Amino acid sequence: MPGSAATLTSKFQITIPTEVRRRLALRQGDVVVLDVEGDHAVLRPKRAGWAASTWGLGADLWASVDGAAAVETERDLWDRE
Repeated sequence: MPGSAATLTSKFQITIPTEVRRRLALRQGDVVVLDVEGDHAVLRPKRAGWAASTWGLGADLWASVDGAAAVETERDLWDRE
């Protein structure tokens, strides 16, 4: 994605361009973090904590797993010990 431009107001505020908001899934009221990396400012969404930031992680891996069967297999292994 090519860079998007925004103009600073007299209060040093900017409007985040629509394409950037869409790509970062930003909504009104979200908190963003600005970091300086070298001579660049990097804007990142601040997620609501560990659980929120990892929500859905690995979902594609678990989609093919039969959870009930996996639990039964583990229970069987415990009973053998």
